[in-house]
Amino acid sequence: MTANKKVCISNGNENVFCPNCGKVMPTVEYFTAKPINQEVRQQNYNTQQIITTYTDIVHHFGNICLFCAYGNEKKKRTIGLILLIGGGILSFGSMLTGLVLSTLAQNNGGDVGAALGLPMALMCVFLILAVFGIAIFLGADSLRPNRIRSKEQLYVLFERCIKKEAPRVGIVYLSPWLAAQLKKK
Repeated sequence: MTANKKVCISNGNENVFCPNCGKVMPTVEYFTAKPINQEVRQQNYNTQQIITTYTDIVHHFGNICLFCAYGNEKKKRTIGLILLIGGGILSFGSMLTGLVLSTLAQNNGGDVGAALGLPMALMCVFLILAVFGIAIFLGADSLRPNRIRSKEQLYVLFERCIKKEAPRVGIVYLSPWLAAQLKKK
């Protein structure tokens, strides 16, 4: 079993090649900052405004290897697919069992509702399992390298990976569009 490869470089440049696979890594623009104060202001009865004051705002360029990141997520994609297919098949089987039991109960003059209870409850549980499976699969599949992504989408993927690989205490990552909204005093 191979360990997960590092996929992010926090201080990157244009046209950087991945040290693991040798493919070109897309460049991501981002900012780091230290939050020093947070103030909550009541705007009206239902709305609060949270104002955060930052210091040491630094502009960075980083890189992310989507090929290695996608490879790291293979186990999650497999688990998600198994949950999705297994949950779907078991849910369908529970539904068919409920249909057969309810038909038998109706033909024998029994309680159809009682015959449907357990199979329908199981069907719901298995459907929920399938939904979890598709959520896991799609989350892991979001790193597919051959997709065209906007700068915003690339930043979100980079932030998710860099927080896992190189967490920094007391530092927050800011997107360029969020950093542009900051007011200077």
